[in-house]
Amino acid sequence: MVRHLSARRATAVLALAATALAPAAALPAAAAEPVPAPSPSGGDSWIPRTDIARSDLTQVPGKLAEPSDDGPHPGSATEWWYTHVMDPATHRTFIAMLFTAPVPTGVIFWYPERGQKLVLPELTAKVTATDGPVVDSSAGSLVYDRGRRAYHLVWTGAWAKADIWFDNALPGVTGGPITYDGGQTMYWSSPVATSRVNGWLQPPGASSPISVDGWRGYHDHNWGNFNVADQSYSGWEWGVSHEPDGTATLLGGVVKGDGTWQGVVGRVTATETYGCMSTVELSDWKVSGLFSYPETTRLTCPSSLLATPDGLKGERPGLDRTFHVVDPFILDVGVLALPESLGATVPGSLGLIEHIRNLRSRLPRS
Repeated sequence: MVRHLSARRATAVLALAATALAPAAALPAAAAEPVPAPSPSGGDSWIPRTDIARSDLTQVPGKLAEPSDDGPHPGSATEWWYTHVMDPATHRTFIAMLFTAPVPTGVIFWYPERGQKLVLPELTAKVTATDGPVVDSSAGSLVYDRGRRAYHLVWTGAWAKADIWFDNALPGVTGGPITYDGGQTMYWSSPVATSRVNGWLQPPGASSPISVDGWRGYHDHNWGNFNVADQSYSGWEWGVSHEPDGTATLLGGVVKGDGTWQGVVGRVTATETYGCMSTVELSDWKVSGLFSYPETTRLTCPSSLLATPDGLKGERPGLDRTFHVVDPFILDVGVLALPESLGATVPGSLGLIEHIRNLRSRLPRS
């Protein structure tokens, strides 16, 4: 997969593998490699832009996300549960992920206020998921508490500890299937599009816990018969922005092998969730190693639909939303590369943005 399997590189490989990029056994943990300095990608660069050729606006089935959508899907080739908490004041970010397929494993990301960003495997021999939803492992658990009407993350791994409640959550959408190259199908549910979290976190290397009260939190769940490392499609675009008024903007979708994007931009407010199948414009290109990526992602659509528990109904205003990378963090394991970067939409917002591309779509073509 990679030319040199050093301890640092092994961590990046595992992290991406655990993000369903490719099945892999657990490897020794270490700090993620420093990010190569991005450089401008002008017209004379031999690294091709990993752009989008066109947009498919065919409506993907969807509804308002609910905890009942968040249980396991046995038989999926890939399935994971993802959470993050972010401090708008300092940009400190903690990500915890649990996977039942293709291999049971856990991974954390830690972005400190200053210093090196980390990607670390949390070894676990078994991850179990049941309706509730309840996802449990030796590294940690994510449980929906029906009495409190909130998700509860308890992390007990080797590298980090946490006890965090995702209170006052605003729901996103449950959508799918998106069907793409090779008959692959992907589903996505975001029952916590944004929230104000409560609790504590002891990040890697810290001697004592820190409070995360008032940080912003997010949770989603992906599943289906797909392999993120497959080379027949091109990749995907994903992002979430926690905005200062308590709302959120989401984006998610697949870029097919011919460069066609099919995905959604969504708005989540205190009163409603709505979204649309969007067109995408990528710009402000940078190069990191053998990977070109955009610092600006603009999503537009003339009208949108209201998400309800019974489906997408009624017409809502059009959307024109732009995600900007504000602090790039590039992971490249050869078969796939992506920025797992801090981003923003409006002043005072904070979020994450991904621009995943496989190796085939990143290589120069004759």
